[in-house]
Amino acid sequence: MKTLNKKLEEQLIQNLIVQNIQEVSGSQWFYSVIHYGDYGNDGIRKEWEEMRWMYNKTHMIYKVHPFLKRLLKEHFKNECIYFTLERHQGNQEKIEDGPHLQYGDTREGKYHTNILISPISDNLIENPHSKLSRLWEEPGRMGLPIHSLQYGEDLIDLKIDLINSCLRKCPWVNRYTPSVKTQVLEDVEDLFNTGHYTLKDISRKGLDFMDVLDTHNSDLQH
Repeated sequence: MKTLNKKLEEQLIQNLIVQNIQEVSGSQWFYSVIHYGDYGNDGIRKEWEEMRWMYNKTHMIYKVHPFLKRLLKEHFKNECIYFTLERHQGNQEKIEDGPHLQYGDTREGKYHTNILISPISDNLIENPHSKLSRLWEEPGRMGLPIHSLQYGEDLIDLKIDLINSCLRKCPWVNRYTPSVKTQVLEDVEDLFNTGHYTLKDISRKGLDFMDVLDTHNSDLQH
């Protein structure tokens, strides 16, 4: 019965998000995934104290996500943004006792962030304001500056590179390219499937929707 209730809870939240999305003009939404790396921009593995925040939900919701949301809103003037949190699989703590190795409690995995981003105006990209225009100096695909790359007339690939470069300006996001992945969502079916995927931990792991959907930073009312 609990599993059924969780599936219903996931479905209701998913329908609410999709309903809100359908009310926003434009067709092409974007979906970004941010992985927070164990290595710094210098390629050196971080000390535990430097990585502790990746396991802290409060830090993610009240520090990282507000910064990411502000970056997106300031650069792209998005009407709606939705954040969900997802944990990596945990592992067992290793305890060394001389030549012997034991396993203790299971440590929960670190978080990564999923973001649904509302459509970005073509006119904004073709006539960027000063802050947005500076992103053309940032690395795009293959690590080359965005201004040196060629893009199609539909501007989708350009928007993806700009979103990735924008999100990597967050101090908690690694500057390496794999830290941020963005794709375009062409239609409502894509949005529905992506919404289902980002909320899957509600039914799969029995989590409360407050553990998955970041209601503090998501534009549930617009």
